[in-house]
Amino acid sequence: MVEGPVATGGRLVSRRATPPSPLRGATSPFREGTLAFALLLAAAPAAAAPATDRFEAVAAPQPMVRLVVKNTEMNVRIALGFDKALLLNMAPAARAHLKAFPIFGKLPFKSTLMPGGEATIRFNLYDATFAGLKADNVPTVWFDKALADDSEGVVSALAIPAEHVAIVQPNAPKGGTVYGIGRAGHGDALMKTQIGGETVHVILDVRSPETLFNGRAAQLMEKAGMFRRTGKVGLWHPFPNTGLPFERVVPTPGAAILGLPLIAPAARVTEARAKELDAKAKAGTSSAEQDEDAITVTASRKKAQPPWILIGRDVLDYCSRIELDRPGVRWALTCNFPRA
Repeated sequence: MVEGPVATGGRLVSRRATPPSPLRGATSPFREGTLAFALLLAAAPAAAAPATDRFEAVAAPQPMVRLVVKNTEMNVRIALGFDKALLLNMAPAARAHLKAFPIFGKLPFKSTLMPGGEATIRFNLYDATFAGLKADNVPTVWFDKALADDSEGVVSALAIPAEHVAIVQPNAPKGGTVYGIGRAGHGDALMKTQIGGETVHVILDVRSPETLFNGRAAQLMEKAGMFRRTGKVGLWHPFPNTGLPFERVVPTPGAAILGLPLIAPAARVTEARAKELDAKAKAGTSSAEQDEDAITVTASRKKAQPPWILIGRDVLDYCSRIELDRPGVRWALTCNFPRA
C-alpha cells in the first residue's frame, strides 16, 4: 500500500515453478497473501520481454497513466512499491464487468493497513493496454473498500511493459547524482539493506509525505545511532480512511539508507504509545490487532513484523527522475539533495 503502500504484487511464474506469495511485497508493509492468488499466478503464462524500450510519466503531482482493460479506459496512479499487479477500486472493475477467477477468485484479505483490518478482494488475470504500448497480461485485483482516492486504482511500475519505466518530477531540483540501487530480483520492486546484522526490506513511495520505518527497523536504526526520537506524533495514511500513528524522528547527520539521505523520517508506534507521547494527538484508526508493524519485541501471541523501510517524499521530492531499469535489475534515481 501505499503509494500508498498497496498490498500485492507477484511475479508471473511457470507452471512448474513454486508460486510466489500473492499480494506480495515480500516482508515490506504489504506482504499478506493467500494461496489462491498464488495458484492463479502459477497458471499464468511466463512474462514476455517488454516490446518497448522506454515509457515516461510526469508526476503532477502524482504519476498517472491511462490504461484499457476489457475495452474500458481507466485512470490509475503508478506505484513503485509493489510487484507486477493492477489494483482497482470497485467502481472501475464493475464498469469493465471484471469477473473473479472461478472458485477461489473471491476471498477475505486481512491487512493491518486496511480500515477495520480486512477487505474482500476479487482477482483474475487480464490484458491491460497502456498508451502506446502492447497489451500485457497483468494480475488484477479489485477491493470492496476504497483503495485509492486520487484515481481509479494503482498499478505497479513493473506492470508497464517497457524496459525502462521513468517517473519524471518537474518540481524537483534539476541535476544532481544518479543513485543506482539494485532490486532484490528481476520481478521485485523492493530493495534490501543490512542494519545491525539484519536484512531490511526497502521500498519507494512517492505518495507518502514521510519516510517511514516499522517498529523492528526503527529499533535496529536507533541502536545503530541513526536517529533520535522527538516525542511528536503524526498519522500515516496508507489507504483512504486509515490513519496509523508514528513518531517523528531526527536523523543523525550523514545517516542514509542505500545511499539516500534520511531527511524527515518517522517510526511506526502503537496507538497506546502515541497517546503516551501526546494525549492530545489525533487518534489513529488502528486497533490493538493492527499494531503488528509497530511492535518490536513481545511476549504476547503477537509477532513482530520483519524490518521494513518506506522511502517517502521527504527524500524523493529531491529526485527529478525515478526510473525502473529492468535490464539492470535496479532503480535509477537522479537526485539533487541539499547539502548537510
